[in-house]
Amino acid sequence: MLLAAVLSAWLQYAADGEPHARAVVSDSACPPLTVDGRTVPMTERAGKSAQFDDVVCDAALAASAKRIRIGDRPLPAPARNPRTIVVLGDTGCRISTFTAQSCDDPSAWPFPRITRSIAAVHPNLVIHVGDYLYREHQCPPLGDCAGSPHGDDAPAWYADFLTPAAPVFASAPLLLLRGNHEECDRNGVGWFRYLDPRATTACSEATEPYAVDLGGLRIVAFDSAVAEDRKVDPARAPVYRKQFATVRELAKGPSWFVTHRPPYTNDDERSAMGGALEPFDAVLAGHIHFFAAMNVASLPPLLINGEGGAKLDPNYAGLLGLAVGDLHVQGDVFGSARFGFGVYTRTSAGWAISLRDADGSERARCTLANRSVHC
Repeated sequence: MLLAAVLSAWLQYAADGEPHARAVVSDSACPPLTVDGRTVPMTERAGKSAQFDDVVCDAALAASAKRIRIGDRPLPAPARNPRTIVVLGDTGCRISTFTAQSCDDPSAWPFPRITRSIAAVHPNLVIHVGDYLYREHQCPPLGDCAGSPHGDDAPAWYADFLTPAAPVFASAPLLLLRGNHEECDRNGVGWFRYLDPRATTACSEATEPYAVDLGGLRIVAFDSAVAEDRKVDPARAPVYRKQFATVRELAKGPSWFVTHRPPYTNDDERSAMGGALEPFDAVLAGHIHFFAAMNVASLPPLLINGEGGAKLDPNYAGLLGLAVGDLHVQGDVFGSARFGFGVYTRTSAGWAISLRDADGSERARCTLANRSVHC
């Protein structure tokens, strides 16, 4: 029997809290997975369809695994007490009805360059805070993106994420959050097929929070893909209140709350969270297309990491304090609207954050310690 070609492969943390190997292959036979010299069977996660001419395979691994290989591709080992974590989000090349980024111009859409710079850091873990696919429309007449794939199908997912992310796949395990671009009526089929951390591939508007223990740091992941930014959805409010109650129970020891939409500036989340975030040391999010750092009274600091490649927003970080309702911002809000990523390095006091440009050069530094961030 001919072995299927491995089109893409990576290691990610799943909703069971364990590392899983994922592989995308060209045929129906899942490839051999070798873990520390023994063969582990991979199971089919998703078969071929009209929009997706590939097969997705999955296998759970022990957190102690060291040498992992899918076919002839080595994968990174799971994170154990990570010292260096890279955080980024909002990475796709935006193609909308009337405007578009130049997806082949590294200065206009630098995500492929960013992934190479991340690999050069050799992080222990990469956290993507959501929004992977922005090629949602055909290239507009005056756009510099002619011939780009678009829509929720395999060619667009390869172009916007699976292919350019290959250097990251080879360098570090992943923890992946769902963004609003991966809602069911946008790009949800591809998200649940390739990247969702749960066993099912059926699209759901609101999936349950889960925790990943990494040794000295617990990460609680929260799906805020469909949360309303500027109004409270009364039908969704009881769902979020129940989920935030679970979030509080999941917070144990040094913990980060990680999601896509910043909860302090999102009406659905802020109205439902109550005191659920009080036990956390930090809140990490994306959605807004720049980096921002904000301290809020009685709550953990908010770090927005949305500068990963999608068209940047103007730096309105100073105005974020107007969007937090009855919460109280302490001090100035720091903002930086340049493409890049954040390198979080553990220190004796907490975490040092190095903001990097797309080429990997440092543009700013922050410290995250004692439930406070300073840049």
